[in-house]
Amino acid sequence: MKKIALLLLSVVVLLSCVTTVYDSAGNPMSKEQLQKMKSMAVSKHLRDRRYRIFVDRVYPMCGPSFALMDTWGIEVSGDSIGLFLPYFGRIYQVPFDRRMGLHFIAPLETYQEEITKKGVRIKMQTGSGIEHCTITMEVYANGQTDLQVNSSNRELIRYLGEMQLNDAIRMKTE
Repeated sequence: MKKIALLLLSVVVLLSCVTTVYDSAGNPMSKEQLQKMKSMAVSKHLRDRRYRIFVDRVYPMCGPSFALMDTWGIEVSGDSIGLFLPYFGRIYQVPFDRRMGLHFIAPLETYQEEITKKGVRIKMQTGSGIEHCTITMEVYANGQTDLQVNSSNRELIRYLGEMQLNDAIRMKTE
């Protein structure tokens, strides 16, 4: 009897935690509408070259992958880029400021987009002082992103994350 009561209570709690997504007019959206809206928002951000990607998983060249707890990411704004990413791996030349992460804001030297089957591949080059980076991103229609940073002074490192789409989609928990 206790098991049945606990099971029913669990079902009620789970059903009460439903997340509903609303459009800008406040109308509820279906799953298909949400996917279409996400795809349009991702395309708009890429077209405008104004987007922010927060990473939640890192894949160093040596060692296992692990989840990230803070708000690490990358921001592209027109012709410049801001990197605020942790780094785990081999550093060939230690920067003067002794910061071990990839933290800088710099102008983009190159920016190339290529349409793929699953999304868009973006290749950017930038530099800050003695360090030059080639950043390759795979951005998918749902906003998921696979990001690789190849630096002149460090081993390649890979991150997984998601494009911030708060300006286009609101989520409300009921």
